Amino acid sequence: WLSACTRPDLTYSVSVLARFVSNPGTEHYRAMLRVLAYLYYTRRRVLELRARPSGLKVYSGASWMAALSISGGLILYAGCLITWWTRKQKSVSHSSAEAEYFAASMASREALYVRDLLEDLGLMERRPTPLLLDSKGAISLTEDPVAFKKTKHVLRDANYFRDNVARRVYGPKHVRSEGQLADLFTKAVAR
Repeated sequence: WLSACTRPDLTYSVSVLARFVSNPGTEHYRAMLRVLAYLYYTRRRVLELRARPSGLKVYSGASWMAALSISGGLILYAGCLITWWTRKQKSVSHSSAEAEYFAASMASREALYVRDLLEDLGLMERRPTPLLLDSKGAISLTEDPVAFKKTKHVLRDANYFRDNVARRVYGPKHVRSEGQLADLFTKAVAR
């Protein structure tokens, strides 16, 4: 409940631990105790909502792994964090750009609901929503209509995301790795 509602910093750890609920080992128990200790020592940290005039922003990231990569992302409105997620990708990615592309496609689907809600409330701006990625390769896949050979094995996601970019629903933008907020949801963070 905490990772889903008030403590986004727990999302990745809880996601990893949840994979071993049916058959936990001693290492999982130790990891759970570490998460509980972290929670205890950071109990004064709270999710703050302070509006800033910045509109809607979507951050998307992925950690490329040999098996199934991890996608993560978050959506900010007026500088306030309104939703976040960590999910295992459903297929093996052949490159880090492909893993990031899958994550961006997932983020665009997640953000569509928020865009529609803001539009219904009369708060949606008429410009493309910035979708911030730290992969220039994934961004180039959205802009290159001839990239069919590179993306034919992920055609559904490629077409969906590329179509949203072409219709100017989203504007993929590069963000340096140290400014990528979605990394919190894709890998363990250093102390």
